[in-house]
Amino acid sequence: MREARVPLALGLIGCGRIAQAHLAAAAHLSGQVRLAGVADPVPGRADDAARRYSIPLATEDYRRLLEDPAVEAVIVTVPNDLHAAVVGDAAAAGKHVLVEKPMALDAVSAREMVAAAEVAGVALMVGQSRRFPSAVLELVRRLPDLGEIFRIHIAFLVSFPQPPTDWWRSEQRAGGLVILLQGSHSLDSVCWWVYATATRRNPAWEGEDEADILCAFPGGVSASVHLSLSTDPPVHEALVVGTRGNLRLIERPGGAPFEFTYRLELNGRILLDGPQSPSMYTHQLREFAEAIREKRSPLASGEEILPLMRVLDAARASARTGLPVSLG
Repeated sequence: MREARVPLALGLIGCGRIAQAHLAAAAHLSGQVRLAGVADPVPGRADDAARRYSIPLATEDYRRLLEDPAVEAVIVTVPNDLHAAVVGDAAAAGKHVLVEKPMALDAVSAREMVAAAEVAGVALMVGQSRRFPSAVLELVRRLPDLGEIFRIHIAFLVSFPQPPTDWWRSEQRAGGLVILLQGSHSLDSVCWWVYATATRRNPAWEGEDEADILCAFPGGVSASVHLSLSTDPPVHEALVVGTRGNLRLIERPGGAPFEFTYRLELNGRILLDGPQSPSMYTHQLREFAEAIREKRSPLASGEEILPLMRVLDAARASARTGLPVSLG
């Protein structure tokens, strides 16, 4: 059994935009994890990350990380369409995996990823990072205060006039766009009925950059999710309404990339208001490392995220056909 004081040896596969948040999280958790290697096919990108974070191995071929017996687990931050293949290779190599959201392009691929991890006996966690801010955890703790919940409203509206990374331009590589990109956060708990509309306003994208998703749950609970890549200044709010009041969560950009501030209100009374520190990615990585050490399933495990993937499939199908989709 691993001694608690021995850091988990990590490899990072993909050194692009979102990888910077994971690199910073690993540096913050240097007593619990250590970066043993980084990989990226773009020449020089892995070398740059290795220099900045004093990582011993940098390579353009991620298979070198998987072949290294010193690497116990990997963080996968490659484009969406590569998640399933890279996770499958990592599991086959006996590495635990934290894969960025969306878990995969569809539920079929997601199930294959879960099966590969089960066969290999490794942990598979999905980077549903917005489960981990303190304000979100407090919101979840306070849900019983609301009585019977009957309405949820989420607006996740941001502005990206141009793709921050090239593969976002491709509908095939991104799996559409905003439904998987942001919907994987906002729909993390959604199931049963899904109705969605989606449009493209900005010709910089191939996939949809605007989407509205309406959900009906058993017992008369309804939810609406509104997603945008064309709203400036951004708006990211969640409202949960029950028979005894409501919880309102507001997320705003912080001073640096991937840093955010949060305000949580219960019936208009402020419960939390301020920056999230350390970052949600730090808390997420800590959960991944501790789950491996404790030999338990992590929060947001691959198995747990499978229902979300079914909902995302349904939302995309509804957006294509203009018809409601039942998940039964």
